[in-house]
Amino acid sequence: MTSNFDSEKNKNRGGRPLSSIWKDITRRSHVGSGKYQATCKYCNFFWSRGDVSKLEEHLANHCSEAPASVVRRYLSKVLE
Repeated sequence: MTSNFDSEKNKNRGGRPLSSIWKDITRRSHVGSGKYQATCKYCNFFWSRGDVSKLEEHLANHCSEAPASVVRRYLSKVLE
């Protein structure tokens, strides 16, 4: 039997929500302080410690395999 407390605890974990970058980058092992190993879903470039701003820059400026819509989305974020 599951109590209401247990289901509420799992439903609302709190904290900052994950960035939308993780739709285009595969998140791997946690390496500390909100950082994860990461791999680009388009060109398989690997980061041992993925920083969201570096991942966005990669998709905006360096990934030759990313679709144009993805490049435009992150290019506008990088330019802000």
